[in-house]
Amino acid sequence: LYSKIGGGSAVGSETPATVISSELAQQSEQCEEMAIAQRVFVGLMEQKHIPQVCEMERLCFAVPWTEKMFADELHNPLTRYVVLLDRQSPTEVVAYGGYWKIFEEGHIINIAVHPSWQGQKAGTYLMEQMMQFAAAEGVQAMTLEVRPSNTHALKLYEKLGFVVEGRRKGYYEDNGEDALIMWYRAKGEEKHNDN
Repeated sequence: LYSKIGGGSAVGSETPATVISSELAQQSEQCEEMAIAQRVFVGLMEQKHIPQVCEMERLCFAVPWTEKMFADELHNPLTRYVVLLDRQSPTEVVAYGGYWKIFEEGHIINIAVHPSWQGQKAGTYLMEQMMQFAAAEGVQAMTLEVRPSNTHALKLYEKLGFVVEGRRKGYYEDNGEDALIMWYRAKGEEKHNDN
């Protein structure tokens, strides 16, 4: 901090107020992330969660998955689904996410946060938990598709270390929007060509 305040040799253009403001914002974000961990807990998705997950799908997506689709996914040996449950109401699903584990890669297929829980770091916490679970079972790289118009999700994924490596033209069937292909790789993993 002091080297940026001192004479003309400072690197960067931050003022003391900017540096302090940035540090306070980071501390505030860390507190929010710790707060969400106090309010929810992680569990594996079970059949009993599917009706709430499908309701969340209808609230969050233009083309929601059906109960049968989720039931089939729960029987797929390559699929891993987790839910965030409200500590005060342990049967209430507040977010869910899932990925296919294919060798050392995880393909994130679904992630959603109930609208009443959005903006409270539930999505960040869910992604972190899913990524830790995946790493614990040997996943070294994770990928997902996201709409370019979903700037909130893009920022979250970038914050978690995902980078855009490709684009799928006309991927989303509701409006023909492209999908950005994002990858997260453990150190030392090679990039694939996904165009």
